[in-house]
Amino acid sequence: MSAHDRAAAACRHSLHALVKIGEQLTDEQWAAPTDCPGWTVGDVYAHVVSLEQWMADGGAAPQGPPQQLIDSGVAQWRGAARTEVLAALRALLAVRERQLTDELRAADAPGWWVWANTEVPFAVQLSARAFDLWVHEQDVRRALRRPGNLGSPGAQNTRDLVLQALPRIVVKKAGAPPGAAVRFTTLGELPQDFAVYVDEHGRASVVPSDTHRSTAHATLSWEAYALLAAGRSTRDRQQVWLTGDVALAERVLDHLNIAP
Repeated sequence: MSAHDRAAAACRHSLHALVKIGEQLTDEQWAAPTDCPGWTVGDVYAHVVSLEQWMADGGAAPQGPPQQLIDSGVAQWRGAARTEVLAALRALLAVRERQLTDELRAADAPGWWVWANTEVPFAVQLSARAFDLWVHEQDVRRALRRPGNLGSPGAQNTRDLVLQALPRIVVKKAGAPPGAAVRFTTLGELPQDFAVYVDEHGRASVVPSDTHRSTAHATLSWEAYALLAAGRSTRDRQQVWLTGDVALAERVLDHLNIAP
């Protein structure tokens, strides 16, 4: 399965999950706070609807800062009836299903997508959209105490995006020196065991965990790892087992958030 296929499958999966969960909500649950600062469950759905509508309309470059587009979309739907927001999401789901299929047919085209005056490859945009949808699906699930889909296509997409970001995090943000090997072990729905190794030139890459002796080793649940990567938690709120250069491991964990 190509990167486009995986990202599109992740988008579909989270959208269907959000529709299914939304249909079971009461007004009280709709108003429940989430881990996304300042947003209720209803606000999360407002955000999803507004961005999916924007995507359905062609995803034109925002006229102002991206956050302005996000905030205005939530404000537009905030206060609307739960049934109205969910009806809009169901209607958009049919449109986005068709679009995702068409986009995959054109996956070999050079298609670039503009965000904040920066052009990014379409595959990158689609992966970022899948990340956003899965993170917000999890926001809703935690707010309602309905865990699930921690090993879903959206979760796998998130895992892959964190892996791509980790070399830069380890070197640029955590300041790991040449020769360092920071090992990660995640337990649970998406188990992992790998290391980020920094070569003599200061370049980092993801390698098998047994390639180099670990300078630092962090072991934690996949959910805790995902929460840190999505900016939904902090190191002090998660149980992590650390060995080796604990200070280095702590710096990496403190900078694990890849959410915009």
